[in-house]
Amino acid sequence: MSDPAHTDVSLISGATRMLLAGDGSTTLLLEALLDCRLTVHVDRQELVPADRLAPAALAALGLGAGDTAVERISALRTPAGTVVSRNTVVFTAPPTGWSGSAQDLAPLGRRLREGRTRQHREILSSGTAVWQDGGRQRACAYKEYVITCDDGRRLYVHERFSPDHVHPPAENRTDQDADWRARLPHTG
Repeated sequence: MSDPAHTDVSLISGATRMLLAGDGSTTLLLEALLDCRLTVHVDRQELVPADRLAPAALAALGLGAGDTAVERISALRTPAGTVVSRNTVVFTAPPTGWSGSAQDLAPLGRRLREGRTRQHREILSSGTAVWQDGGRQRACAYKEYVITCDDGRRLYVHERFSPDHVHPPAENRTDQDADWRARLPHTG
């Protein structure tokens, strides 16, 4: 384990930027960052009316007031059971290559790749959100996007990343960078 006093924060913020800006598999990036395989644990999956869904999900999927969609609330976990991200996935029907089953422990992106389902991800937003942690709230990084599959199916995804594993974006980069630079050893 590295010494926190000597951690290169440029690598930390760089990893966060890559995770939030990447339009590929978030799970692959998290697995590379954490050096372990992740599994999904579904907390809840149910058909819900459109008025209970996030406005971004409605817009992304083109849903109207009388429509319904499946809302899946899950967490990506390490082999030790540690929560790495909390996710909301909304879809009207699962794409080819994914059953949409709450019992499937493979992360969505991995299952789509295994099924050779071609996909395109469009990032809608990313930044800082709230991580609920045993009654306390902490700042965390989040990302939301739409996956469009080659069969025309669309899935809305909102991910929040544990601040224990992915540092949230800095609120004031200039001050953070100045503080970090002040701690650098000076060479002659």
